[in-house]
Amino acid sequence: MTTPTYSALQAPTAVDYTSKDWQAFVTSMLNYAAVIMPEWDTSSEGDFGVMLVELFAYMGDILSFYGDRLTQEAYLPTATQRLSILNIAQLLGYVPTNGSPATGTVTLQNTTANPITVPAGTQIATSFLTAADAPIIYQITSNVTVPANSTASANLSQGLTYTSVILGVSDGTAGQEFEIPQAGVEDGTVTVYVSSAQSPIKWNQVTFLVDSDADAQVFSVSVDQNNITSVQFGDNINGAIPGIGLTITATYTVGVGSLGNQGAGLVGAIVNPIAGIVVPFQSAGSSLYQSSAMTGGSDPETNDQIRANAPLAYTTQQRAVSLADYANLSLQVPGVLVANAIANHATSVTLYVLGPNYQAASSGLQNNILSYFANNRTLAGTTVTIGTPALIPVDIGSSGNHVQLQVMTNYNQGVVVANVTTALQSLLSPPNSQFGQLLQVSSVYSTIMSVPGVAYAVVNVMTREDITQTNTNPIQFRQSEIPVAGTMYITASGGIL
Repeated sequence: MTTPTYSALQAPTAVDYTSKDWQAFVTSMLNYAAVIMPEWDTSSEGDFGVMLVELFAYMGDILSFYGDRLTQEAYLPTATQRLSILNIAQLLGYVPTNGSPATGTVTLQNTTANPITVPAGTQIATSFLTAADAPIIYQITSNVTVPANSTASANLSQGLTYTSVILGVSDGTAGQEFEIPQAGVEDGTVTVYVSSAQSPIKWNQVTFLVDSDADAQVFSVSVDQNNITSVQFGDNINGAIPGIGLTITATYTVGVGSLGNQGAGLVGAIVNPIAGIVVPFQSAGSSLYQSSAMTGGSDPETNDQIRANAPLAYTTQQRAVSLADYANLSLQVPGVLVANAIANHATSVTLYVLGPNYQAASSGLQNNILSYFANNRTLAGTTVTIGTPALIPVDIGSSGNHVQLQVMTNYNQGVVVANVTTALQSLLSPPNSQFGQLLQVSSVYSTIMSVPGVAYAVVNVMTREDITQTNTNPIQFRQSEIPVAGTMYITASGGIL
């Protein structure tokens, strides 16, 4: 904190209300004091009046800071707090995805002479994983009958299901909210029951309570900044209120997002053993099980993804008319991260979407998208189909013509090369890359030169891996194509080795 030089203060004719920090406040107040109280000598730091001015300036500095932060947190582009971003997204009618589970298959072997039915929900896990500080658990999605002395394939989905967990008791007030005790609840897995004199009654989940009738037995869910999911009930205007004293229970699945993406052969430990059922190893002496790679797991939307997607969803107002509306509405489906829509005529729209980990949408996600649009969100007579997107690797440089990188003398060459490679991979990775974009070498140069320690660079080749070119001409991708990072060929000189 720098103490102003009070003897050098200039006397204004009015208070400077643009002051924002401690020193500016002190200067403004003492300048004004020189006008209204010219007999006051403010040159001494030990003066009691100067001390009071500094105390008031300290208070003003704090209030100014919080005032700026409040303003910043009120707008989606500048908000930094997760809670602020979630609240603004809710205001815009956008529901961020809470991630999606990894899926795959596992082989089940029956070692008995009789068929055995393995029920849905059977848990199969990995070994202990340091990244998760626990084994990662997957569940069989539907009943599988394994023939005698034979094998059968079972579909797996990552997650652990909690059944009939008591969330609380209704007090009959409007807008009741109940927290689910575990974090990381997967989208679409929450089922809520309200007790009754006979048996618990299942209530239906809706996206927005405001769309429901007064007597509708519905609930909505929201996720806070700590990834805790809450269940909300209505107010007898939009959605019914559970009766006083009724117990609220829920069944839901908790997942680990992208941590569930495990390699082939790593899932095979049956948590609760079933007599006669094992997961066989790939071969004698192998430590790998007969299971596929688990893919498709994704984490909750990041703040930047919400910033990008929420305004797009707001502009569509839950109704697809233009092609942009179809692409923007697709982002409302949990798991969809990037989308593009094309149409040869008005009654047939094709969607190209990327799901978890920016990969082509799985069959399950495609079905969710189609079901979403089938719910009165398209014009009458319009057919929506899901196309297969093409992820096109792009190489910067080539095996015979590397990018020439000059590193500044006071920077480590290896670190700069690694940082340039990472920056280029980010440039050519969704969401930074988009469907149908025009890629120009100027973007490559701009990305390289933004890395600290780069003196200059020469790029002679920029090419799609499927259509090789030997120059840096702009590359125009089709509406179904999206560029992704290929190989970065870089030769560096200079810097510290």
